[in-house]
Amino acid sequence: MSNVFAVSRPRLVIPLLLVAAACTSTVEPPFPQDTVEVVTVLDGDSLVVRIDGGERDVRLLGINTPELGECFSEEARAATRDLVGPTVRLAGNDDDQFGRLLRYVYTDDGVLINQELITGGFALALSNGHALLDDFKAEEASAFANRLGLWEGGACGPTTSATLTISDLQPDAPGDDSQNPNGEWVEVANEGSRTVELSGWALRDESSRHRFRFPAGFELEAGERVRVLSGCGDDGNDKLYWCDGDAIWNNGGDTAYLLDASGNVVARRAF
Repeated sequence: MSNVFAVSRPRLVIPLLLVAAACTSTVEPPFPQDTVEVVTVLDGDSLVVRIDGGERDVRLLGINTPELGECFSEEARAATRDLVGPTVRLAGNDDDQFGRLLRYVYTDDGVLINQELITGGFALALSNGHALLDDFKAEEASAFANRLGLWEGGACGPTTSATLTISDLQPDAPGDDSQNPNGEWVEVANEGSRTVELSGWALRDESSRHRFRFPAGFELEAGERVRVLSGCGDDGNDKLYWCDGDAIWNNGGDTAYLLDASGNVVARRAF
């Protein structure tokens, strides 16, 4: 499966001149774009290029692929390897907190690799503001609806017949989120007809850091709901506590994902 790059629609090719003209939000790609040599692909959303006489790490702007060792990380890295050639074209002018170049990355013939990975179900769309945010979000919703790539049932292992949804989400706590972490929460509902034991199930946001594991032995009865609050507290039948140390949800936009015990994404809720 690691070398399969199946996309149900034609690849998105964006004329380079139109991209430069259309980007009017937080990212304004330079024109003309830089053509650089690809040294290696590190993982699905990062690579090393040779630029200005040296080597730099490039982080693909606006996407997040599974971390190395996580389910579907090898498939995502293989998809990126299949897309890049000896050279790529970069657009953007920002660095991230680790000093990596944040860029839209295009093939030589104008295929936007960032978006192509989302379209094929190899990456999720981050809600960090950039020129093509709405397009990226729409592509993720479509890939999830069509169960492509990492969204496919059984992509990470045996599936469940349980019917659980993310029924509600409060991302913006009253007042200062850092002072009121329990004012933000995500709610999971059991819409099936039987009790579901949630050992090994998890919630996550768009980032690579925030993960919540349901307590061993926790059960959610048919028709019941449980809220997972971001702060600390004493777990109960209808409330659990993430207790991560800070706020979880990005007030400016984020997505909650519910994963079964195998790591399959069974539900998502974007805001």
